[in-house]
This record gives sequence, C-alpha cells and structure tokens, in this order.
Amino acid sequence: MSSIKKDIKALAESATRVFNYRKDILTEAELVKLNSIIDRLSELKRDYKNLPLESLRDELGNIDQALMKLGGKIFPKTFWIDNIEVGLVALIIVIGIRTFFFQPFIIPTNSMYPTYSGMKEVVHSLEHEAPSLAHNLINKVRLGSQSYYVKSNFEGYVSVPLFSQAYNSRDARLRGQGFVSFDIVNGKKWFGLLPAKFREYTLYVDDNPVKIRVPVDFSLDAVLLETYFSQYNSFRDLLSYYHKNGLLDFAADKRHRILTQHYAKSQTPVVAFDINLGDALFVDRLSYNFIKPKVGDPFVFKTGTIKVDPANHQQLGDKYYIKRLSAAENETISIEDGVLMVDGRIRDESEAFLSNARKEGFYNGYQASGFLSNNQTVTIPLNSYYALGDNSYNSYDSRYWGFVPDQALVGKAIFIYYPFTKRWGLAE
Repeated sequence: MSSIKKDIKALAESATRVFNYRKDILTEAELVKLNSIIDRLSELKRDYKNLPLESLRDELGNIDQALMKLGGKIFPKTFWIDNIEVGLVALIIVIGIRTFFFQPFIIPTNSMYPTYSGMKEVVHSLEHEAPSLAHNLINKVRLGSQSYYVKSNFEGYVSVPLFSQAYNSRDARLRGQGFVSFDIVNGKKWFGLLPAKFREYTLYVDDNPVKIRVPVDFSLDAVLLETYFSQYNSFRDLLSYYHKNGLLDFAADKRHRILTQHYAKSQTPVVAFDINLGDALFVDRLSYNFIKPKVGDPFVFKTGTIKVDPANHQQLGDKYYIKRLSAAENETISIEDGVLMVDGRIRDESEAFLSNARKEGFYNGYQASGFLSNNQTVTIPLNSYYALGDNSYNSYDSRYWGFVPDQALVGKAIFIYYPFTKRWGLAE
C-alpha cells in the first residue's frame, strides 16, 4: 500500500502543477474536470486504505490518462522540465545564500600577503622548457594556475617599455599600478563565453612587438624584474640607478624603453611564468548587520561610497576590497618604525599586527606613507573604519584615500576554500 500512497501523492502534485501552469488556457469544461480530479485525489489520500486495491489501481490509471490529455507539456513531467525546475530552485537558493549569508570572493592582489595570497607569479628561467599538458592540468586543479610561455618570432635584444616617470605625466594614474607600460583591452574568458578586460603588455625584440595578455588585476612587473633585472629589488631601485648614472632623463614627459641584456632567438621564449589563482574565500555577509566589526577583522567592503580626493591620481571606482580593519571610530593611530600604534600603544588585536611589528617572515612592517607619513596621526571619525593591507608596501589603502564608512561594509572573511595550500581553512 505504501507504493499506492506515493502514486496518489505524485498524481496530486502533478494535477496541482497542471492547474497552476495551464488554468489560463484550459477550457471551462477542462477546468471542471481538472478540479474534480484534484478533489478526488484529496479524498483518496484519506480513504485509500478502505478501498479495494485493484479498483484503486484502475482509478489511478484513469486519472493518469486524463491528466495526460489536460497536461500538455506539464504532464507527464519530462526530463527537461524536471531538471529546469531543480536548477531554478538551486539557483534561487544559491542567490539567496550569496545575497544574505555567504559570498564567495577571490583575492586579486597581494595587498594582504602572506596572510592571503592574490594572483601570484611563479617565474621560470628562459631556458625552462614549455610545461607539459599534464603539469598544467595538475597545477590548474590544485592551484588554479595558468601557464604563460610566450615565444618571439623575431631575433634581437629584448627591451621593456615604461610609463613616464615625470611628475606631471598623464601616465601617473597607471603608474600607480606598475612601472611597466600596459594597455587595458577587451577580450573573452571562460572559453570565449564571457567578455572580460585584460592588461596587455608589449615587449620589443629589436623593434618588433611581442604582446602578452594577463588578467586585469595582475601586474607583470615582478615577472619582468626577475626575468631581466634580477640584480635589483624593485623597478624603483632600477630606475634610481639608471637615473643617477645618466641612463634615463625623467625631466621630460616622454616614454622610456629599458634595454635588457637578453638576446632572444626566433621561436624562443621571452617570458615563462605561471599565475596562481588568488585565494578564494567565503565572506560572512550576515554578522555585521547585528554586531559592530572588530579591530583586527579581515573585512570586505565596496569602494563606491568612499569619498576620495579628486586630486588623488589613483581613484577607487566601485570594487570589492579586502583589508585588515586596523582602527575604529574615535581611535588615533600612527606608524612608528614600521609598527602600527593606537593611542600610544602597539596595536595587538590581530597576529598580523604583531607579525608586522616584529617584521617576521614576509611581513615587512607598516610603511609610513600617505596620511600616516612622518609620524603623523589620524583620528577615525564616527561610523568609520581604517583599512590597511597586511602587505603594507604593496597596498593601496586608507593611508592614501581615507576612511571606510559603515554603508560600505560587506562582511568578514571567514574561510579559504581554494586553492589547496597551507592557507586552506579558517581565515585569519
């Protein structure tokens, strides 16, 4: 009898679905018949145990035939209808969870490194052979890695074009995103299915261009520095050396091209590197609706409501940022010898504060720049927060553009779910 009960229940659900989807196109006579079927199935749910089994099966068979005539494409339920319904329900649930509870977020930059990693380069020697398909597949699954092995069709010395370093250069805003010149171009991602923007760099072999296209949030500076100028710690150091020795003149607003010592042969690589995906984590969107954020939280906010001085060369736009909540309303902070201070004491609510104070490992201390230059202090106004990156020397944060207002908050980072590295697990 349990199978009969299931059959009655299934037919009752199907009859109700047919009514809801087709009531506006059925004739009056068909609606009367459909309503009688729905009423009869309601009676059978109560009384089926008191009816002879054979007659019950015959009646359910007749109801099934009647629904097939009334149901159109709704009954019997096809594979596509069934799966579209399941897919729509799943999509609604996912959107609901993302909107109100947990939002996935991928860290694009390394402003929070080594606490979290953004897209990270792994540079290979130019003598390195092109990686195998198996190697690329394994790294793609494990690290979300994309391999770049860019060959030249030309022969000659490689040179790297830079943005002008002149103070009033029209390149000043872009230079805030790197020293090597690039263009923002449109393209496709996800096998050509979705539109996307990319950074396109151009190297020169002799005077012949070789183009390299990378994600829009990724800077090729570190790759090119390690590949061609590994004796320098940064492009800033390189340019300082060139300028002091009369190799470059920054007085005029003109483009500069740095000649490398590498002589590229045809069909040999000019760059060889991987880009590992930034940490993907879940953000708790719910808690900040009920409790105040705490100093030390890794918090995500939207930049669209942040007021930035128009004179600032690098505007924020409307993006998601993740930083360390480093001060709250009414607190006064400063940076002294790389240590973040609050009201005259060392800030210690997060291990990242202390690691930077001790300059442990990859934590290099806080850089006293922007509004916190030269032992300056900043007092945070009401309903606002101060955001600093754990990687202070590579972070565009509150030191340069000011405070994060309450209305900009999105939530707290809680769990790194990909890639599968030592950082996987609860967010610090």
